[in-house]
Amino acid sequence: MATGQDQDTEAARTTAAIEELRRAVRALSQAAVDAFGSVPWFPGLPAQTRSWARLVVGRELMLMAEDIATPQPPRLRNIFSGAPLEVTGQISLDQILELIRLTVDVVLNGIHDVMDDASASLVRGDLERYGREVAFAAAAVYAKLAENRGRAGAQRQMLLLEALIDGGEEQIAERASGLFPLGVPVRVIGMLPRSDAGELVLLEVTRTAERHRVTMCAAQRGRCVLAILPDAAADVLTDLASPGLWSTEAASSDGPLIASHTVVTSSAVSTLSAAGPATAAVLSSLRAMPAWQGPPGLLHVDDLLPERTLCGDQQAADQLVAECHSPLAAAGKGLVETVDALLAHNGSPDAAARSIPVHVNTLRYRLDRVIALTGKDPRRSHDAFALRMAFTLARAGITSWRGV
Repeated sequence: MATGQDQDTEAARTTAAIEELRRAVRALSQAAVDAFGSVPWFPGLPAQTRSWARLVVGRELMLMAEDIATPQPPRLRNIFSGAPLEVTGQISLDQILELIRLTVDVVLNGIHDVMDDASASLVRGDLERYGREVAFAAAAVYAKLAENRGRAGAQRQMLLLEALIDGGEEQIAERASGLFPLGVPVRVIGMLPRSDAGELVLLEVTRTAERHRVTMCAAQRGRCVLAILPDAAADVLTDLASPGLWSTEAASSDGPLIASHTVVTSSAVSTLSAAGPATAAVLSSLRAMPAWQGPPGLLHVDDLLPERTLCGDQQAADQLVAECHSPLAAAGKGLVETVDALLAHNGSPDAAARSIPVHVNTLRYRLDRVIALTGKDPRRSHDAFALRMAFTLARAGITSWRGV
């Protein structure tokens, strides 16, 4: 059994050894940093990242000496916790662990060069313990960083979509920086999830884009899920518009995951900065979605112009008149009269022709002109609905409709 005097002697030797270790930190740090040059991938890192790694090594070796002196749990649990996001994004956890192992090995091999053998043997066991524990600590920190980056990324996507709704082009460009490319044509798409399925739908949208390796921005706003996609990402849009995608176990008796199994899309926009009106059109379409009685799948915002108009969308009303009445009125040649007759006789060409009256072949020729100019066929129920509403608004003298 060791006597009190022996214990005092041992404590004094340990204290002296730790003091030697503290004085040796600068030389050991330089040796570790020099060793980083032998790691194949390290010289290829950006200069800022290499500099940060060197600073961390010096700091952590000083903390290591303090930990061994206490002793206490290794402070390396804080490693890189204060690093800029661009730094931790450029150096992976595996690479950090490789540098940690290399640093500990350099210290273990170098302590005999900076300390006498007796002192080195005293701290060697603590150094080995430290080397085993720091890898777990660094992994925990990186896991937390990944979680924080995920939250920050989601928040940035939400802020970008808010800028598309309420901001100007300059604010959109600012919030898109580093998140979504500005120089590519885009589409805005939207879904109306079941009241309890918003997060599930958002996750499925994100997974679909990741599966196709497509950069996308998506967020939930109220009940709606909105996303920005490159116009070239047709495969993503096709997958999302497939009703089968939303026929999962989660789509129970409570109803489909998204309203009508339908995805709403805007037209292509030349650049993200100019996508504000497209975003507004998608949101308006989602508000009008419960009135849609057509087939599921992909639905263009213009397909819902009459429903959007009834929901108070002034832009939709103006567009409806501009596309469905103005071209016919400008063309003359009885096209407005022909549409009126077809609407009054449930789309029957024979009955419409007798009511004007013109030969039925003349009416059919006019009908072809109507379809070419407006894209609407008054013999189809939804097209007739759009034409009737456009004609009503135009005849009421409403050039900037603001609701009834």
